[in-house]
Amino acid sequence: MVRVILFEDNRNFREALELFFEDSEKVYLTKSFEDATKAVAQIKEYQPDVVLMDIEMPGISGLDAMKLIKAECPNTKVMIQTQFEDDHRLFVALCRGAWGYALKSDSLDRIETAILDVHQGGGYFSPAIAGKVARFFQEKELKADPDFCNLTTRELEVLKHLVNGKRYQEIANAMFISYEGVHSHVKKVYEKLHVNSKSEAIVKAIDAKLTK
Repeated sequence: MVRVILFEDNRNFREALELFFEDSEKVYLTKSFEDATKAVAQIKEYQPDVVLMDIEMPGISGLDAMKLIKAECPNTKVMIQTQFEDDHRLFVALCRGAWGYALKSDSLDRIETAILDVHQGGGYFSPAIAGKVARFFQEKELKADPDFCNLTTRELEVLKHLVNGKRYQEIANAMFISYEGVHSHVKKVYEKLHVNSKSEAIVKAIDAKLTK
């Protein structure tokens, strides 16, 4: 079971998630909170595998909470779950280390799948959000960055699939390789780019103005 804690101020939505995960055989919602003012202490106490973080909450925003979490709990996998689709919030979340960005309009089944993907290291973006990232990524011009020059053709292809929001199995199918092969390529991409997550790899790619 993947252990999750939730930070969400909307009571109805919070309770809907609690009820949904009560019947889940894959995700265990350890605890939920209506604000993130004590997020660091609560994460240290409950040791979740994945954190679901709303953006707009009383006391401290989810994005500001992420800054504190990254400083104090750098290995924590945080997935944003929000109603906002604007570019500013999206890229702030990426720069602060979000492993995924889901919309509250996504189905609860999709949210469960997203949690599992994040836990496995694959990251997750709602389709609408993945499109925004991909367009931003593809509109930039190629820059001769030594880190990216060290990527093999296959590693670069895997990275671009990740930017387009594809899951590991979808990448494996598209590239005609095994799931384990994708995982191996992703690990090498992270090592060569000196990053620890999908979001960090995407941000570095954007900074380097990498394109297709």
